[in-house]
Amino acid sequence: MKGAIGSSLTGALYVRTLLLVAVTGMLMAGVLFAIVRADINQRADQQLITATHVLHLLMREEFTAEDPKSRTNHDTPYRRLLSEEDLSAFRASAAWRQFAVFHFGIPAARPPRSDVEKGVAATPGFRTFDVGDARWRSYGLAVPEQRLLIVVAEPMQVRGGLILRVGEQLAIPIMLLILGSAVLLWLTLRRGLSAVQQLSATLANRSAAELEALHLPAMPSDLAPIIAALNGLLERVRAAIEHEQAFADQAAHQLRTPLAALKVRAQLLLRRAPPESEEHAALSDLLESVDRGSDTITQMLQLARLDAATLTRERVDLRELAGEVIADRALFAARAGADFSLTAPAVAIASTDPTPLRVALATIIDNAVEHAAGGGTIDVEIRCVGGRTALVVRDRGPGMDPERLSGAAGRDGDPRPGGGLGLAIARRAVTVLGGELLLENRDDGPGLRATIFLPD
Repeated sequence: MKGAIGSSLTGALYVRTLLLVAVTGMLMAGVLFAIVRADINQRADQQLITATHVLHLLMREEFTAEDPKSRTNHDTPYRRLLSEEDLSAFRASAAWRQFAVFHFGIPAARPPRSDVEKGVAATPGFRTFDVGDARWRSYGLAVPEQRLLIVVAEPMQVRGGLILRVGEQLAIPIMLLILGSAVLLWLTLRRGLSAVQQLSATLANRSAAELEALHLPAMPSDLAPIIAALNGLLERVRAAIEHEQAFADQAAHQLRTPLAALKVRAQLLLRRAPPESEEHAALSDLLESVDRGSDTITQMLQLARLDAATLTRERVDLRELAGEVIADRALFAARAGADFSLTAPAVAIASTDPTPLRVALATIIDNAVEHAAGGGTIDVEIRCVGGRTALVVRDRGPGMDPERLSGAAGRDGDPRPGGGLGLAIARRAVTVLGGELLLENRDDGPGLRATIFLPD
């Protein structure tokens, strides 16, 4: 799955954009977390300042100008400076805080915790110190008119816990944002690149003979250069095929003329030669060679024309088409001692081009008649094979060497003796249709089974 995503354009853009979104989201979360942490620390420091002012207001009612030494009680340090009600109210508001009071630099009230007392210093302003493994932060409020310094301290873990909870609350929305962005990004990319998939499907559905220019007006302007380049390539391929066809036509006509003249002269000489003479036999062999040469030229011309054929689909009655092809070759088959059988459903309609299909079926039947061993029946059947419409031709010829079946019917033609280019023409015609030609030896005895699979 990972390789498939990474190898596609959509997957590559998705991964890169998603990484960018994720990194951007994490950076935003980090910046936001830093801002929130700074704000929490600022607010906590402000609360320390407020706490010192509250203590000062509470002490003003109890504090007098007497000697502070007489007001210091090491056992109960708060009793001379704060009433029980004021002390309870302060502790209820922030039980984790500790405070100390200094008068003329002398401790007038000490924190209940001795370890905190060691870290508290008689200095105004903010200060951070360690108490064991914990960090504490204090603020000292100086009251010059009363020679008083009030210090309030609290552990940093209090604000650290608050920062952690805020971070946890931020993490869930950020993760949901990234996941939502991932889904929306994938849908957007798929929709945005659907034009590429449409172009790919259009090209994939074309046969080798469909070389017309692409006309896709709904395509985005970004694909216009690609479509223009494809149209240019199709035009060059079409021109090259037309040039090849013109050359093949010209070469065929140039070869037909001397072969026709040679055949006429050989026929005249054959009439003058004694029937049982060596000259008569040699001239007969010459005429057969000329006929084979003419047939080969005709086949080459037909193959070249198939290469330049343009596919035109229409509704074709396969039963009727097969019957016409068989009827056209009835006399040829009778001379070879062969006959035909046609098996087809009552209705066999396909959307295809009848011209290359007729060429393919006729060529396969001609090969079957030519290779039929002492006649026999050539079976032609129209049926559905694996959900695909197929035309099957079976003969009783010698069949093919199994090792050569896989390469049969290519440009080299029929590997059987005397096969010529017949099967190459048939395969090319089927390729023009967008179908497939399958050659197999028969399972029920000698012979070849040729199956034309039509496209869906």
